[in-house]
Order: sequence, then structure tokens, then C-alpha cells
Amino acid sequence: MAVITTDRTRIRRAREVENALASVRMEGLEPSDEAKAMFQRYIDGDLTSEDLDRAFDRYFDRKYGPVRLPSDERS
Repeated sequence: MAVITTDRTRIRRAREVENALASVRMEGLEPSDEAKAMFQRYIDGDLTSEDLDRAFDRYFDRKYGPVRLPSDERS
């Protein structure tokens, strides 16, 4: 679901993504092109934060297989 993204919101989202990527890189990892594309869709307003979470859940399920968690921790 696309949302209206103001310049201020786009800047805030870009900062959030930069911080997340910096954290990952400090661990010696580099996000895949697919992960970077999902983050860009979030910055652009094509994804809400909830959409982004679900997109990453599906991405990790495809990449590593489903992770079984108690039903109240993941929908």
C-alpha cells in the first residue's frame, strides 16, 4: 500500500535506513541488493514499516527457510 510521503518523512525514513545499514555493516555484513531495494521502497513511501517487516519476513523465509516461532511472536 503506497502512502503519501512528504520530504520530511522521506528524510526521516532515509535516516532510519542509514542507521540500520550502518549497524549491519558494523557487524561485517553487507545487505543484498534485494534488501537495499526493499529499504528504498520504504523510503519512497511504497511500503509502510509494517509492509517492510512482512517483506523482510518473506525474504528471510525464501533465503533461509521458515523460522518457527510461537504464534504470538510472528503473524
